[in-house]
Amino acid sequence: MNGISDREFIQDAYIQEGVSPVPGVVIVASTIGDDYDNPKNRIGVRKQDSWLEFGLSGEAVLSIDATDDGLAYVLGENGTVVRFNWQTPGTKDELRASRKVFANAAVARIGPLRRIRVLGADVICAGSVGQAYCLRDERFEAFPVLKVDGQEATIEDIAGTGRKDIVAVTSDGYAAHFDGSQWRVLDLPTNTSLTSICALGSHRYAISGKTGTIIVGDKSHWNIISPIDSERSYWGIAADNGIIYVAHLGGIDKVVDQGLAALDIQGKDELQFTVLRDSSDGVWSFAGRTIGVIRNDTWHTLLRAPL
Repeated sequence: MNGISDREFIQDAYIQEGVSPVPGVVIVASTIGDDYDNPKNRIGVRKQDSWLEFGLSGEAVLSIDATDDGLAYVLGENGTVVRFNWQTPGTKDELRASRKVFANAAVARIGPLRRIRVLGADVICAGSVGQAYCLRDERFEAFPVLKVDGQEATIEDIAGTGRKDIVAVTSDGYAAHFDGSQWRVLDLPTNTSLTSICALGSHRYAISGKTGTIIVGDKSHWNIISPIDSERSYWGIAADNGIIYVAHLGGIDKVVDQGLAALDIQGKDELQFTVLRDSSDGVWSFAGRTIGVIRNDTWHTLLRAPL
């Protein structure tokens, strides 16, 4: 296994998103540099305390997800999906050889995508003008565009059980459910900009947003969690052992009863926080130059590069 160290992997890289499909494995999508005309990216798989990686260029990567049986999917803003096998490669060359690229020509014409998620057996990606697609049989199946009052909504995140059961949250302050044929806008107790959603089981969801917004519900009934700071914007949300965690730029809060409390994170001023992802062994945090995990309500730093 010709891996590289944490320091080598993070050098010049900015983590966009990550996922831990099984204990002991972390997969990360990151951008390199600031050449917006020809974006460069580094995709890494961390196993046995070292990284295997490959590069992508020409399109900034924004999102990544993976299955526990070996497949990972990276989404570029122009709609390209790169599938690779994180499980079987033992060398960097084998990891690169496992890649397969799927181009979505419609995205360049319509508008960029933002999020990819494996929901049940389906690979779903969604984006900035209400468009959503399912990657099926190596082709993109387009869903109806999500519109509210005739206007396309900007989808920020998605959750659900499959292509016939998706909940999307939008920066326009809406959430909507897709049943496989049409979208239904949900009645939320807020109209603030929404950023992230996670499934809680039993058809319940938790949603984060700006102005301190956290809501929990079942598509029909929602509860607002009392904010610590109404000016605080939350960018990620995930749950573990019944505890909901939300990330803001300065740290991570957790839901306690009907309010929020700050998670104790030593040295948090030297860390970064945005994306939270649930896994079978805790809640993972990915942001910029920081990777950490919350296990048993305790924070552990895996990777920290100087800010």
